Amino acid sequence: MATSNSFDYSRTGTQIINAALRKIGVLAEGQAATTAQTADVLESLNFMLKAWSNKGLDVKQIRTAYIYPEDGINELELGNASADHEWSLELGLTSLTAAAAAAATALTVTITAGDAVVGTTANSDIIGVELDSGNIFWTTLSAGGGTTALTLAAGITTAAASGNRVYFFTARAFRPESILDAYLVTASTGGRRELTKTPESTLQGLDQTEEGAPTQYCFRQMLDDSVMRIWPRWPDGKTYIEARILHQYDDMDAASDTLAFAPAAYEAIVYGLAIRLAPDYKLPLQERMVLKQEGDTMIDSMFSALTEGTSIYFQPEAARG
Repeated sequence: MATSNSFDYSRTGTQIINAALRKIGVLAEGQAATTAQTADVLESLNFMLKAWSNKGLDVKQIRTAYIYPEDGINELELGNASADHEWSLELGLTSLTAAAAAAATALTVTITAGDAVVGTTANSDIIGVELDSGNIFWTTLSAGGGTTALTLAAGITTAAASGNRVYFFTARAFRPESILDAYLVTASTGGRRELTKTPESTLQGLDQTEEGAPTQYCFRQMLDDSVMRIWPRWPDGKTYIEARILHQYDDMDAASDTLAFAPAAYEAIVYGLAIRLAPDYKLPLQERMVLKQEGDTMIDSMFSALTEGTSIYFQPEAARG
């Protein structure tokens, strides 16, 4: 028996919108939504998908992010703006093989096997150099991407010794919905230690000028960025943070965009959107109740299928003396 051997099924916003309007009887077989209907329903679709992003952990949206060291700060703004903290969904790490004097723009790094090198540099990368002072100097890469001889867009502020760490990445990531867990990683060895998630009020009560290997963090969402607070703050560039984050779903900016959900969610999305649209299109109450019952079952099944499976542990309560 022949099969398609194809595994790239996807749906656009237009297809989801038409399917949802058919569910509530607004469109007949073969009909398509008008331009005005599409614009109105696209807004409802975005509302629903953004609300769903906080309802469960879609495994497809869990990403590994890398948060690079920066001296003198405890509060790290995680977003994709140029003024935000240095972080990315890719890890770029190498080290100097020759000392560089203050104001130098030419660096020599290693890309040979055996060194803790991850990724390959490219021109225009954002690049950070660990200085002898412990500070991290951030600029961009002007030339030499992919080689051992790099040229910076600006000269380093103070000297950097051979062996100092060099971090690089292409672009900052978009604001995360949450941080699931975080680890402090030693750049030279890859050794990892889990950071403790701590209430923000506790961290704010600690000495914000204390430096050392970070041990604790907290997280909060903001309008433009998300904020990760660490304690203590970095003293140098010898460690970085690796975090599992819940990434945002892509916006449906146009009806022609493809949904960022796994195909297993498509039917539930159609039903969920139809449920939301039913009052606007005056679907009779009895039919709305039936639609909601059918849709809720599919939506619950979708979240069960897409949510990360974890173990639950039970233990008896300790006896009280």
